[in-house]
Amino acid sequence: MAATCKKCGAPIVWIQTQKGKWIPCDEGMLEYKKNHVGKDCVVSQDGDVIRCDLQFEGEPDGMARVAHWATCPYADEFRRR
Repeated sequence: MAATCKKCGAPIVWIQTQKGKWIPCDEGMLEYKKNHVGKDCVVSQDGDVIRCDLQFEGEPDGMARVAHWATCPYADEFRRR
């Protein structure tokens, strides 16, 4: 489901996770390398949230999207307190 961020105006794609939660993600897809202790997270097209590295050497494990709250300059305004 495509949409636009209400604050920054960036195009976003809503992806439903395996647990049923909807996550706004950036439109573009990035290559990633799985790393269970990595500092990055991506969301696959089928809703898996994957801890990974976005900067790596070698072959990628796949393509996925970054959650929009990781890149939106207004993300703090949407966080629940």
